[in-house]
Amino acid sequence: MKRRISRFICALICCTPIITSAQTSEKITSPVNLYKEGRNLFLQKNYAAATPPLKAFIRQEPNASLREEAEYMLVCSAYELKDKNSITLLRNYLEQYPDTPYANRIYALLAAGYFYEEKYDEALALFNSAQLDLLGNEERDDMTYLLATCYLKTGNVKEAAIWFETLKASSKKYDNDCAYYISYIRYTQKRYDEALKGFLPLQDNPKYKALVPYYIAEIYAIRKNYDKTEIVAQNYLSAYPQNEHAAEMYRILGDASYHFRKYHEAINAFESYLERDASPRRDALYMLGLSYFQTGVYSKAAETLGEVTGSNDALTQNAYLHMGLSYLQLAEKNKARMAFEQAAASNADMKIKEQAAYNYALCIHETSYSAFGESVTVFEKFLNEFPNSQYTEMVSNYLVEVYLNTRSYEAALKSIERIAHPGTRIMEAKQKILFQLGTQAFANASFEQAIGYFNQSVAIGQYNRQTKADALYWRGESYYRMNRMTEAARNFREYLQLTEQTNNEMYALANYNLGYTAFHQKDYAQARNWFLKYIQLEKGENKTALADAYNRIGDCFLNERNFDEAKHYYAQAESMNASSGDYSFYQLALVSGLQKDYSGKITLLNRLAGKYPTSPYVINALYEKGRSYVLMNNNNQAIASFKELLSRYPESPISRKAAAEIGLLYYQDGNYDQAIDAYKLVINKYPGSDEARLAMLDLKSLYVDMNRIDEFAALAASMPGNIRFDASEQDSLTYIAAEKIYGRGRIEEAKSSFNKYLQTFPEGSFSLNAHYYLCLIGKEQKNYDMILLHSGKLLEYPDNPFSEEALIMRAEVQFNLQQFADALASYKMLKEKATTADRRLLAETGMLRCAHLIKDDAETIHAATALLAEAKLTPELANEALYYRAKSYMNQKADKKALADLQTLAKDTRNLYGAEAKYLVAQQYYTAGEYAAAEKELLDYIERSTPHAYWLARSFVLLSDVYMAMDKKLDARQYLLSLQQNYHANDDIEGMIESRLEKLNK
Repeated sequence: MKRRISRFICALICCTPIITSAQTSEKITSPVNLYKEGRNLFLQKNYAAATPPLKAFIRQEPNASLREEAEYMLVCSAYELKDKNSITLLRNYLEQYPDTPYANRIYALLAAGYFYEEKYDEALALFNSAQLDLLGNEERDDMTYLLATCYLKTGNVKEAAIWFETLKASSKKYDNDCAYYISYIRYTQKRYDEALKGFLPLQDNPKYKALVPYYIAEIYAIRKNYDKTEIVAQNYLSAYPQNEHAAEMYRILGDASYHFRKYHEAINAFESYLERDASPRRDALYMLGLSYFQTGVYSKAAETLGEVTGSNDALTQNAYLHMGLSYLQLAEKNKARMAFEQAAASNADMKIKEQAAYNYALCIHETSYSAFGESVTVFEKFLNEFPNSQYTEMVSNYLVEVYLNTRSYEAALKSIERIAHPGTRIMEAKQKILFQLGTQAFANASFEQAIGYFNQSVAIGQYNRQTKADALYWRGESYYRMNRMTEAARNFREYLQLTEQTNNEMYALANYNLGYTAFHQKDYAQARNWFLKYIQLEKGENKTALADAYNRIGDCFLNERNFDEAKHYYAQAESMNASSGDYSFYQLALVSGLQKDYSGKITLLNRLAGKYPTSPYVINALYEKGRSYVLMNNNNQAIASFKELLSRYPESPISRKAAAEIGLLYYQDGNYDQAIDAYKLVINKYPGSDEARLAMLDLKSLYVDMNRIDEFAALAASMPGNIRFDASEQDSLTYIAAEKIYGRGRIEEAKSSFNKYLQTFPEGSFSLNAHYYLCLIGKEQKNYDMILLHSGKLLEYPDNPFSEEALIMRAEVQFNLQQFADALASYKMLKEKATTADRRLLAETGMLRCAHLIKDDAETIHAATALLAEAKLTPELANEALYYRAKSYMNQKADKKALADLQTLAKDTRNLYGAEAKYLVAQQYYTAGEYAAAEKELLDYIERSTPHAYWLARSFVLLSDVYMAMDKKLDARQYLLSLQQNYHANDDIEGMIESRLEKLNK
């Protein structure tokens, strides 16, 4: 009853008729009532409550006009309720009712929807499609605020400012917001006075009081009003120590402290800033780095300033300068040099450039650094760029010192050539530089080039007497290596007359070398005198050369048949336990034999075989032992010695002689059957050889003595080797005629004659001789096919007198034709047959090069090891052998063995092998993860330098890789940048630099 009375009262109040409950139920469910209810709630902005009745109304399909209104209210409610589909609903409404009177507002709502989705370009397009001034005042202001913000978000600050100004003039609601954004825009436009004027009133605004102090402090800092900057920053950090903007306030506080020179406080502030900001500003890092510098924390100064150097501007230039100064304080002059180099490369600030360039030059001078000729070019460049500098006179003096001491000889020489009137000191420097270029060429086995440089150095005169003397010595060495003994001897004598250093190794070696020049010219008396002078001067530092000199003195006395003196010096040489001791022992034995002390000779030969079992003289020792027994009339022991030689070394030419000796001894003892067997062995085993011919003659005598002539005739017909004893007169005369034509130098005619002889007498008595001469003609005419043909014919009888010469020519041709496998086989045969040390060395050298070229690592290692065991090996050939062996060891993953060879080579980076080896040593360490060892090796390489710039450049690149692996990215970058500025060859280095810098910049 009470409820009904209440409803009645409500109806009266609303001035509506009283209706029954049945009527009420009917009214509520009618479409009109649903529409009215939804509309009322919509107007009351109760969008959530308005939506159900409006949706119910639409389902009952009312008239079209009301339906359009209801759908409008529904899409607006969806927008207000932040429905995720609101944009779609608004767009669908516009498509369904393109002529709706609400189109303007719908466009505005759509624009707002895109704004909230942060699609500012789409929002701007729709805002510009709407007429915002037709909206209600409040909604107009809201949409204007969004429009202005859109312009700000899309970077159009000018339009944004216009709209914020417009809105500020018409809306109290957005007064503070507009003031903030207008001030912010003025701040971005660097209109700091206007910005500050707008920010200051907002300091107490609840919405902005935790934000605007940053801009206020920043503006004070920009205007260098650091006292106010400091106050604002300190107050803010006291009030909001954990605020998201605290990091920036620490930066600003650091800025103020830095400019007040309160460096410790600046460091504290900047460090707090870095703790809160993972992407710090460059200027903050720069000021922190300089604060560390000012407080003497140089390691942190260099490290922090290194993070500033990513751009090419004045900040980077000054950072590099102070990095260099920091590294100087840390005594890290290489790093200082590179930092100054980068500062000097920038033109951002010419004063800083000048200071950096001067420091860069000093660092190079003090460290003697000149990887790519910088020691010269940096001083020249400074004088050209800063002719009026306060440092000009000092730099000019340093340049002269550089000329005298630099290792960048080419750069220094070019620099001197540009001087119109060089003074005495500069001419002295030029004399030294030319000398050093000569020694550099000598180290690379470029002897002609070396002589050219030494000639120029000597021709300059005596600005430095000792330099001239040294140039004469090394010119003599160059001539000696080219087997020009007369010129070599003249230069060594001139050196001895001119040098002022008579107490050093070079002075002693000049006498040693003069001994050899005379020895090669067979002037044994003169050679002996020079070698005697050498052993008086040698202080025992070069035991190999000293032992060799004793041997040569012994050789000289032996040639003069002064046997006692010869034995004395051979004994001296052997007692030194040098690598040539086996030669000394062998010569002692030979001298004993010449003195007819055959028992003593045999004793010495036995001791030689026991002490030096691998000596190449062991073969000769066995033969000489047999000969000693022959001379002692002990034929049985002689035969035993010769047979031992045959069984152990059957391929040696000495064994041919031993085999022939056995037959002769049996013959002399009357053991004819054994003699016949022995001679047959010689003829069958060594067909075509002189020993085989002599054996056939002895056999003939034997069979005659035994009256077995028919048997001999049958035997002679069956024996190999073209042995003829009754050569026809035509055979002999035809050959002799061809030989005489050859002797007269009529080569082409001789060629025709020898070929005619072979056609007429293919198995003639002189066919081997003819083939040999045709080989010589082929060599003279560079007819490779001819050499291969006739050397092949000669080698069908491998023990003939011409086999060694044939193998030498054949192997050389095969090598030149790049038939390296065939050449290798020929060189191996030559080594087996070599009767002299020189030919054995030639064979081993050829084997090494062929094995290397066919990439046979095992064969290369074997050949190199054999070659390196030779007692007398030139440094150039030793380096080549070590290099090839190291490369083969590397291919076989025998890293420790490779490293040992590479380290030996790396001791001299003047030659190409040493230059690459030094790099490879460091690479070995790097590959093994031994980064500290790799770094040490590479820094040593850079300090020592090399004329082979490519491998030094590769070392810079490798050093950057090492530093990357050690997480020293700044150091890695510095070395790459230094290399980029100083190395300009057209090769793969540039690509290596760029790829690594790209990685570092990510």
